[in-house]
Amino acid sequence: MTWPVTLKLDSAAYPLSVVQRAAYSLADTVAVQVGIETNQISLTAHPAEARLTLSPEQAHSLILQHLNDFALRDHINRETAGLREVLARAALAGCGVSQ
Repeated sequence: MTWPVTLKLDSAAYPLSVVQRAAYSLADTVAVQVGIETNQISLTAHPAEARLTLSPEQAHSLILQHLNDFALRDHINRETAGLREVLARAALAGCGVSQ
């Protein structure tokens, strides 16, 4: 594998917001260009600086790790949205704040 590192992602598995968060979190290591195609998101990563010691294979793995991390965070966020709303209401009611 050589630079640039290219990944093609199914947009159903990795929504654009997840891809953008992962790309932003890696900005100090790799510069990521995001492209949108029909049902697919493409990522093209380049070293963020000339002296990067990360191999293309390591960069590929790092990008996938971040994508999976942010996808899981997104899933947990969606799954717990109702619970967070209930907790917020209870906390406000306990403080005497009317809703």
